Amino acid sequence: MSFAKKGIAALVLTGAALAVSSAYAAGFQLTEQSSLGLGRAYAGAGIVGDDLSAVHYNPAGMTLLEGTRVQAGFTWIALNADIDGAGAYAGQSENGRLKGQAIPTGYVTHQVNDQVWLGFGMSVPYGMGTEYGNDWFGANRGIKAKIYTFDMNPNIAWKVNDLISLGAGLSVQYAKADLSMNAGGLGVGEIDADSWDWGFNLGVMISPTDTLRFGLSYRSSIEHNAEGDFSFATQGIPGVLPIPMSQTLSSEATVKTPDTIMLTGTWEATPDLRLSGLIRWANWSNFDTLTIKNDISGMASVMDFLTQSMTLEQKKAMGEIMTQLGNYSIHNKWQDTWLFSVGADYRINDAFTVRGGIAYETSPIDDETTRMAVIPDTDRLWLSLGATYHFSKDLQFDVGATYLMGVGDMDLYKDYKNNEKIGEYQSLDAYLIGFQAQYRF
Repeated sequence: MSFAKKGIAALVLTGAALAVSSAYAAGFQLTEQSSLGLGRAYAGAGIVGDDLSAVHYNPAGMTLLEGTRVQAGFTWIALNADIDGAGAYAGQSENGRLKGQAIPTGYVTHQVNDQVWLGFGMSVPYGMGTEYGNDWFGANRGIKAKIYTFDMNPNIAWKVNDLISLGAGLSVQYAKADLSMNAGGLGVGEIDADSWDWGFNLGVMISPTDTLRFGLSYRSSIEHNAEGDFSFATQGIPGVLPIPMSQTLSSEATVKTPDTIMLTGTWEATPDLRLSGLIRWANWSNFDTLTIKNDISGMASVMDFLTQSMTLEQKKAMGEIMTQLGNYSIHNKWQDTWLFSVGADYRINDAFTVRGGIAYETSPIDDETTRMAVIPDTDRLWLSLGATYHFSKDLQFDVGATYLMGVGDMDLYKDYKNNEKIGEYQSLDAYLIGFQAQYRF
């Protein structure tokens, strides 16, 4: 492929990958829907009965929450993506770190009677932010991405008896991305896209004894039909396009968030000590290949004018570039992921409870050559601590902190067809701190 075509391909590839992010939230599933749960690495999420995030994790767990309650908080996340160049780029370095982002959450639960509970949750289930220099050595693998989703989730729970509780909910989800990228100095591109769609969640909780509970929950995938604009500008393409050009295209892509299944357990070993665990599966393998469609029909007259003075070879090269720009496939080859977590809570007295947890989460990236710099994922080890302060019998404050340490392969390649290694991440770590308040009326 010629230098010119490589440049345009890089621009399209980066724009397409970020278009995915607009609906797919960069492939990053945000577990952080509770600051209290963060303190024990989310072990037992939804069935411990100590906060309202059951609405999100397992709606059957709402039957543990008496009366009417509200909860609000946020988790602050900062990512470190420090990479050193390799091969022809040895001696260069960059960091995709973007300033920290706060993930808000809010819940309301209401006990209708002895058997029925209602709940409503607002959360950000997918999101990510990365940013590199415009001219960094891996620019064709991504420059900048800032993505968020917003999920509204009404739920209902039914306590069948002392043994079994059931829950179900509806998720209405909005996704948006504001992104920019360049391609080795040949052009600058920007994409702005958003989408609304919906899914559902189900849960069951089984309580064999007063001190032992198990939960099983399912959250459906959500298919987003993302639509937006892809704008690009070039100062010219050597050998093909001798003049500057800029254009805005309508763009669309259909993508799915993963189905997730979560198995949890919690045991009150003593009146002061609780032990919990979690296993979560996420169906990221549905993100194998994605096709981005840009509407290039509006460029026909411009192309007719530009190609009048081109040679046959230049016209052919331009035709290939336009075909690629109009319909481009991203080869991700992702795999399903697993999260394993264990945690403990210890009640010091009526006012203070402390907790801790450890977890391991696998990466969706199966083939290193498909890793995008704006999605620099790898396996992660979680180390978590937290505490609760009961200000009164109806008001409590929760805090949690987690260090996510990237482990395993961290190489970055020029593209999925090229085995040329251009860099290696020295760290892919994240730092999380969460605060929330709960009140019972």
